[in-house]
Amino acid sequence: MICWSCQKAAGDGIACSACGAVQPVDAKADYFAVLGLAPAFDLDLAEAEHRYKERTKLLHPDRYARADARARRASLERSVQLNEAWRTLSDPVRRAEYLLLLRGVHVGEAVGTGSRDSNGGHTTLPVPQVLLIEVLELREALALAVGQQDRREVVALVAKVRARLDAVMAEVGKGFMASPPDLAGVAARLVSVRYYRRFLDDAARACESLAAGSAEVPHAG
Repeated sequence: MICWSCQKAAGDGIACSACGAVQPVDAKADYFAVLGLAPAFDLDLAEAEHRYKERTKLLHPDRYARADARARRASLERSVQLNEAWRTLSDPVRRAEYLLLLRGVHVGEAVGTGSRDSNGGHTTLPVPQVLLIEVLELREALALAVGQQDRREVVALVAKVRARLDAVMAEVGKGFMASPPDLAGVAARLVSVRYYRRFLDDAARACESLAAGSAEVPHAG
């Protein structure tokens, strides 16, 4: 890439290696590249956060308050991209979905998983009926507990679904580590993760609305 400021080779970093001018966003760069990481589900989050904070400091608005308009715009766009990369990769579920997306597999709660075939067409797999039945039963149990003002039962339901969610995420990790990675299996499990997380969020709100009891209910995270 040629630097807009000095017209020399800028290199691959945020700033030009020749003159130090912040470079425009590379729209083709994935979020791992934005943080200088290799694409992987099993991330060293401490290292990832360190890189995020280093880049955040480099792009701080105060550094460009009196800079050229192009530099201010580039730093702002870079900051937006950097923050979105960190939000995505710091969350294990979003990170897993993003890795699948990079491989052409889209996870959607309403319709299951989809992917592009060799001809460029899009195929969609429906949500498994057994999952829909499971979630329906969980929601019926939640509604009953709320109706009975039974906060303890809501807490128990949350613990039950949290355990299921943790188990599924462990399988997601194994799927990515397989050789070759089991992308279809990972995608199927992430569909259930979306349903479980939605349930946990709804259960937490329901629990907070009940007056009785003192146990705390964790959100989906």
